[in-house]
Amino acid sequence: MPQTFTLAVTPLYAALIAILMAVLSTATAAKRGSSGVALGDGGDPGMALAIRRFGNLSEYAAMAVLMLLLMELSGIAARWLHSYGIALVLLRLLHPVILFDSMAVPAWKKAGRIVAGAGTALLLLVSGIALLMRAL
Repeated sequence: MPQTFTLAVTPLYAALIAILMAVLSTATAAKRGSSGVALGDGGDPGMALAIRRFGNLSEYAAMAVLMLLLMELSGIAARWLHSYGIALVLLRLLHPVILFDSMAVPAWKKAGRIVAGAGTALLLLVSGIALLMRAL
């Protein structure tokens, strides 16, 4: 008989990431409207920043949520899945707040960018290792 899975954790964090994506895409669209830029960034640093805020989330969140799903399907304990999901959402919320387009920014923004980027990379690494260990 095929094994059935009930997904209880991944949908929560996938939904939160989807809401964040909706907010960032709406902000990007609003910036396009106010700057009159239909495609690309039009040389507008604010437009370029809005694009990168959404783009960065799109680039990293999909794989991170997929890894969460695979970990849940492989039977990793819910407490670890929630820890991963909470960290993912917090790091992905932090990133657009601290993203900057010039090095002339406060040190806290530079530190926050390192935390958000390195933290997301660490989550991906940990989830990859966890899944490899389950598979071997």
